[in-house]
Amino acid sequence: MTKLIRIIFLIFISLFTTLLSAEEKKEGADPFIESTVELPANRFNSFTFSKSASSYIKFSLYIAAPSLMAIYGFTTWNWNANESFTFRSETYKGTHAINGAADKYGHLYANFISKRFFNFIFKATGSSSNRANIESTLLAEITSLGIEIGDGFSPKYGFDPYDVLFNQIGILFGAILDFSPFLDRIFTLKWEYYPSKQMRAKFDINEYHDFVTDYSGQKFIFSTKVGGIPYLSLTPLRYFNFDLGYYTRGYRNNSYKGKNFYKSRSRHLFIGLSANFSIVFGDLLPVGFISSSIQTYFNYFHPKWDLELKDHVVSDKTHDEFD
Repeated sequence: MTKLIRIIFLIFISLFTTLLSAEEKKEGADPFIESTVELPANRFNSFTFSKSASSYIKFSLYIAAPSLMAIYGFTTWNWNANESFTFRSETYKGTHAINGAADKYGHLYANFISKRFFNFIFKATGSSSNRANIESTLLAEITSLGIEIGDGFSPKYGFDPYDVLFNQIGILFGAILDFSPFLDRIFTLKWEYYPSKQMRAKFDINEYHDFVTDYSGQKFIFSTKVGGIPYLSLTPLRYFNFDLGYYTRGYRNNSYKGKNFYKSRSRHLFIGLSANFSIVFGDLLPVGFISSSIQTYFNYFHPKWDLELKDHVVSDKTHDEFD
């Protein structure tokens, strides 16, 4: 564990050293990419706020991001229920991992997408690409660490160093893609969510509404976008993604009124093929912010409909085996 944390730390240091020492490249297209990769125009890639508002927006982001997380934590995760700070290290490997380790991948994805959102805002307020990457990484670190400290005061969770580790992986991957537009065209992380059986049965706006921990309705997906690969992007394959995903079913809040929603607790790995809706809608719709918004949405969120070529059951145990 200590060795892995050191490796993550060294990667961060190497990345920041590269960012700080790199000279700002002149704005313009990469001839190699532009001659081989045809992607729909996305106006958010060059969107900027007015100069008069930029400083206020940037300052507000530093306040809003931690504040919103704090409000959600106090109202949903009971951060104020414990008087003392507690550590609770949950295993992330094996059949008996809490939530089948889906919560750890949730941490990874949430920090990946928040890092990338922060980067967009900082670039839109006038920061250079390298500066925005550093600023967004620092804000993502501050916000994620604040959440973990808040969990330390929750009787349900506690401070988990493995959560911190997976937070770092998500932020690091986001930093790499923000640093390399070429890799950003090809790779992404996606989240699929459709309310699970228990969420649909038990949903209550006041008592039971935490979709963030509704892991039986989620999938976490690493996508390779063929539409961003040189030369292949000029073929009909541009409209497809190759997906590698992970999901669990039946681990949390599985019973209700004496009934189990899932017969067992299972973990799954799958290889799939899905449509690249970012390119589909980008090609169909005229250039504008509606088209750009749809492209951005489908770059990070995965629709429920896809083709799972191979689903491998990592483990499948009855509930009795967990008692």
